[in-house]
Amino acid sequence: MPLRYVDPERPRGSKYHASVRFGRSPIGQFIAKHIARRTDPYLFRLTRGRVNMGPIINAPLVTTGAKSGKRRQVQLTYFNDGADVILLASNYGGAKHPQWYYNLKANPDCEFGMEPFTASQVTDPDEYDRLFGLAGRVYAGYDDYREKTAPEGRTIPIFRLTPR
Repeated sequence: MPLRYVDPERPRGSKYHASVRFGRSPIGQFIAKHIARRTDPYLFRLTRGRVNMGPIINAPLVTTGAKSGKRRQVQLTYFNDGADVILLASNYGGAKHPQWYYNLKANPDCEFGMEPFTASQVTDPDEYDRLFGLAGRVYAGYDDYREKTAPEGRTIPIFRLTPR
């Protein structure tokens, strides 16, 4: 099954907004960090990507370990910008980049949603701002993460995945 197209410009309904409010709450963040991140990969494989725990679509990113060279998998929220997939290395607003960030920097060829891609980090400031604005339309919690990383001096990296 092809990767689902996530249009950041699509209007979202009240059910979606209620779910986002819950996801941004302390209990929602706990569930996301400690439960959903472990169950979502199984749900994705079991349903071939047709079902998600909530209204925010995610898929598995498979990278090659920067140090180990081993295959690594993590489930991530995404959206599309044309044919490209956009990922934010938010790490729930943590002080450090997530491990997959280092893997993509070292080995840009990856799989996302069981499809082959090549990753590149978005470095142009105008493009970064445009994509971060779109990300906030997909999940408003990205603004929370940006606020949490600011005191640490960490800018949340954005990756563009281009189909191979």
